[in-house]
Parts: sequence; C-alpha cells; structure tokens
Amino acid sequence: MQTELGTISALVGEEEKDSTPLNKKLNRLTKNLIYVTLGLALAFLVVGWLTGKEIYELIQTSIAWTIAAIPEGLPIVASIALARGMLRLAKKNVIVKKLEAVETLGETTVIFTDKTGTLTKNQLTATTLVFPTDTRLEIDWLDSGEVKVSGVEKPRENTNFHHLFKVAVLANDAQLTEEAGQGGNESAQENQKPPAPAEDPDEKPQAGAGEGDPLELALLHFSKKVDSSQFERLRQLKRELHDPFDSEAMVMGAVYKEGETHYVAGKGAAHAFLDRSAKILVDGEVKALSEEEKSQWSDRNDQLAEEGLRVLAFGYKELDQLPKGKQADDFLQDMIFIGLIGFIDPPRMEVATAMDTCAEAGIRVVMVTGDHPGTARNVGEKVNLIDEEADREGLAMSGKHLDAKLEEADSDQLTAVRIFSRVDPSQKLNLIKYFQDKGEIVGMTGDGINDAPALKKANIGIAMGQRGTQVAQEVSDMVLKDDAFGSIVKAIEQGRVIFGNIRKFIMYQLSYHLSEILIIALVSFSLFSLPLLPLQLLFLNILSDVFPALALGVGEGNADVMKVPPKDPREPLLTRKNWMQIVVYALVLTACISGAYFFAHFVWEQPEEISNNVAFFSLAFAQLLHVFNMREGKENVFFNQVTRNKYIWMALGLCLSLLALAYFTPKVNEILSFQQMEGRIWALIVGTSFLPLIIIQVIKQIKKNL
Repeated sequence: MQTELGTISALVGEEEKDSTPLNKKLNRLTKNLIYVTLGLALAFLVVGWLTGKEIYELIQTSIAWTIAAIPEGLPIVASIALARGMLRLAKKNVIVKKLEAVETLGETTVIFTDKTGTLTKNQLTATTLVFPTDTRLEIDWLDSGEVKVSGVEKPRENTNFHHLFKVAVLANDAQLTEEAGQGGNESAQENQKPPAPAEDPDEKPQAGAGEGDPLELALLHFSKKVDSSQFERLRQLKRELHDPFDSEAMVMGAVYKEGETHYVAGKGAAHAFLDRSAKILVDGEVKALSEEEKSQWSDRNDQLAEEGLRVLAFGYKELDQLPKGKQADDFLQDMIFIGLIGFIDPPRMEVATAMDTCAEAGIRVVMVTGDHPGTARNVGEKVNLIDEEADREGLAMSGKHLDAKLEEADSDQLTAVRIFSRVDPSQKLNLIKYFQDKGEIVGMTGDGINDAPALKKANIGIAMGQRGTQVAQEVSDMVLKDDAFGSIVKAIEQGRVIFGNIRKFIMYQLSYHLSEILIIALVSFSLFSLPLLPLQLLFLNILSDVFPALALGVGEGNADVMKVPPKDPREPLLTRKNWMQIVVYALVLTACISGAYFFAHFVWEQPEEISNNVAFFSLAFAQLLHVFNMREGKENVFFNQVTRNKYIWMALGLCLSLLALAYFTPKVNEILSFQQMEGRIWALIVGTSFLPLIIIQVIKQIKKNL
C-alpha cells in the first residue's frame, strides 16, 4: 500500500455507501405495517374470545384482516417503477447500475461536479504562449486546419519557442491516433479514451483524437501542426527516465538521450513548476530566476486563468550524464523556466440552462476541480454557476484552505462555497462526508481512478462514460454516456417523478387497504359476519395491488416537478399530510361500501351471501375508480397526469375484464362465492362504486392541498 494506487485501493475498500433513502423508508414503512396488522388481528381475537364467539370465525376474520392490511403488490410495483425509470434514463444517455439509485436521484440536494468535460466540452486547444520580457504570442487556428502564431516575427527562430516546442512533444504521455502502430512515443498511456467530437461542425479544429490526457493531446496536435518533421524526429527519441504526473506534485517530465547529452523536459502547474526552477531562459540567454520573478510569473499565471485559460508552465535542462539514484527519482529540480501556454476549453452552452433548472429546483451545484481558481471562476460565471457580480471570495475556495475549514465542526462557511479549486482526491472524499453529516444527499461526478473513493462514498456516484476509467465506472451508481451535466439534471428530474409515483401508488394501496380493514371491523364487530371473505380479498388485492398501482408507478409525472425544492431527506416516505389523505380516502370508501352492505342487509333484507357480493363488487369497482383520486389537488379534474396516463386506462380495462371473467366462469365464481344478482342490486353496486370518487373529488376541489 506504499504506492498511490495502493492508497486509493485502500480508500475504496474502507468506504461504505449508506443505504439508499428509498430502502430505508420502505423498510420502516413495512415494519410499521406488520406491527399494526398483527396488533389489529390479535386485538380482534382477544375481544371475540372474551365475548364468547366461535374460535373458527375469529381466526377466519383475523386472516381476512391480515390479508386486507398487507399491500402485497408493493415490492413488485416499486421494483417495476424503478426499472421503468432506468429504461427511460438509458434513452437520455444515463446508465443506472443500481435500481434504488433512480429514486435517490430525486432526493439529491447537492451536486459536486468536475469542470473539464462536464461543464466544458473537453476540447482543449492551445491559444496563448507567454515568454519572458512579457512576450505574448496568440495562436490562430485557420479554417484550413493550419496554425498561425502571431505576436513575434519568425516564432520558430525564437529560442524560447524552440525549447517550448521540444518540451511539449517530449514531456508528454499521450499518443495521437495517427501515431498508433507507427512506433510513436513508447510511453503513451494506455486505456484512455479520445475526447468527444466537436458538437458544432463549423467550430475551429480542436485537439486531435488519440489516447491520453486532453491537455497533452492538445500539445501534440499543436506541435505537429507547427512543424510536423521536427515533431516526428522528437517522437523517435529514446526515453531514459520518466516522472509521471502526480496530483500532489502537479508536475511531470522525462529524460531523453539526444546526441551526447541528456535532455530533461518538464511541465506542470505554474506555482509547482516555478518552485522547481532555478533559472530562466530570456532571449536565448539562461539567467538566474529570483523569488521576485517567480512571484511575477505566478501573478501572470493568475491573470491568464482569470481569462478562463488552463495554464501550464514549461522548462528544461541539459545534462552530461543520466541521473542516477536519488537524483533519478526526482530529476525535475533546478529547471530552466521557458514560459507558459494557455489552453481554452469552451464551456458547454447548454449547461447554463441546466444550472438555471437546478437553481429553480433548489439543488445546489458545486464545482470541485483541480484547476486554477481563476479558470474555475471564469467557467463558473459562463455557465451561470455563480453571478459575475457576486462576492468571488465568499463563493470560491482553494484546496489549501479547505482542510482547516473541514476541521471546524461548527463551521457553515463551506455550505455557501460554490467552487472548490486545486482540490485533491482525499479532499473530495472529506467534502462529501462533511455535506452528508449536514444531512445532504450528495451526487458526485468523477472520471479517474483517484475519484473512486469519493464516487463510492457519495449517495449517488456519477462516472463519465466517454473519458471515465473502468475503476470509476465500476464503483459508481450511474454512468453518463455523453459526459454532459445536463444529463444529470434529466436524471434528477426522472428520480423526482419516480418518487412521486411511488408515493402515489403507496397512498393508493394503503387507502383502500385501510378501507378494507375498517369495513371488516365495522361489520364484524356489529353483526359478527364477514362482509368480505379471505379468498375474495386475495383476488381483489391481486387486481388492485398490481395493475392500477403499476400504472401509477410508470406515469410521466407532473411537468412542474423541477420547479419545487427537493424534499427534506429526513422526510418519511409518507408525510403527515399523506397519512391524512389516506385516512380521509379510507373513511369515504368505508362509509359508502359499508352503507351499501347495511342497506342491502337491513332495508332490502338480502341474505348474507348477497350482501357480501354487494360489498365485494362495490369495493372492487370503487377501488379501480379510486385511482383517479391520485391526481394532485391543483390539477384539473379531467385533464391531469392520471387521466393522461394510457396505462391507467389499460389497467382498468384489464381488471374489469378479469372481474367479469371470474363472475361468469362457473368454477371460479363458486370458489369466490359469487351469487346471481338482480338488476336493482347491480344498480346499487354501480351507484355505490361512483359515490366515493364523486365525494373525494368534491373535497379536493374545496381543499386543494388534499
């Protein structure tokens, strides 16, 4: 575990993902239902036994009560609703690996997003060169694909440009596509994916396709366009030593044998590379690099970053002998500083709309990047992450200040920060833990191996499909096929829709299950006869618990679902308001169905078998029509998300057909104790079935929030 890869592997193994909010809430609800059901059944048995009733009838009624209380279709419908959501998201470039993650998306309150490739196009292009004596060269990409360097006459004869060109080619682990199979740079990295193609065919040429880091590909593309013959010559040189990029050191380099000397080429973040530089190349002359000059170059780097450029510093040195021993382990010391290169990575223009949607939905988006603070702020402003007029200092924080803030347990300053720059992988992990401790549901994007611990710890780990490593995709909950931030917002919207659907069908199921309990209790305690038989209840619940509930679970949802804040993660699956709705619906159903039973029994003096059928068919039809009561109070009575759901109408048609088939099939109607009934009985059943729907709709019109 002494290597960086070993450390990351240990972190991944140590981190455990919390149970998803939906699992927690469904488990809690299921346990409560079991306790209530057993309690009611036991209470009925005790009361009946104390009053001297037959034990067989008591057991039969208790079984009926238990069947009535348990929503058998809940696990099936919840699973199918989530699976349906996975299919919808797959069509929107989001691959969800874990079923429960679909609903967790809907509860997301904070999104930690990377910058490169997610908020930007990941189409890096070299645009600016800065050399000593304040020489700034602009790189123009012509429509023909050629490169024109302006700002100095004959740039190829400039000594700084000459060495910068060499370092750009040699201190590089990437490989262009056209180099594959041609014996190019032998150290080109493997298992990397090419950058995404340009979205606009009219855009200027971007970095060439290939394998490796987009910045290094941009350097190779630029170098080859400037001087292809010199590029090919340098790519054939033999690499003697290699110091790969490290997120802590923030530099990389290599040593090549060139003639009788060894050429050391290095590049990295400006502040890190300046610390390793002892000299500077000025107009072909190597001079000492003072601390004051280092500070000036650091300020120049900040200025370029404020322009939205990603900046790298370059340097070299020439040695007579190949470094050995400890020197070989850290040969990027006492470098000769050459200058800076600025790269532009255009922001995705559609991200600004997605940011506005998140703001309206009450979701905080936080950029977490290893880039320079100025570059991050510039991109943040362009994609509407932060306001240009806002307090930049209060909304942005560098990684060097982050650890101290994380140790302040009572500090709420971090929750207001929208941009964290120069952040390393361990800090990402600590940020997630911090926000989760604050009660937030955190989504985290990542693409590299070093992002794996944070992706695993986040409530929703989101890996990149185009540029993400296999390790990142393996530990994540979902993968973005297009690496686009907008796809995350679509996924959150779908998650909210699914949670709303799950809540609807649970309310639907529990309200009529409660009505079944109340009907059995009311008739059993008053007449000590069963208005609904156990087999009838099983048949009825199979119909209602599966088909109409399933249709509710796959609905399209409310169009305004992203115009409300995310619900409190601590909010139960069913709120107090939801329970009030369930009780009101159940009482209305109970009053109507029990009334029909008592009317048939006492007024029309029908036998118990006929009264039983009145209760069964009235409840069966009323339960099916009850699905229309699941519209939201502010929606139109006739045109709402329930009436527009084609699956609702299909479910109702299927259930009515099955009821008719059961009634007219000889053996089945005998098993279910169905009786032949005259016309007035059917008229009573039909009237009773529609009465709860009418009453509840009137109540909804009066009280909009019901």
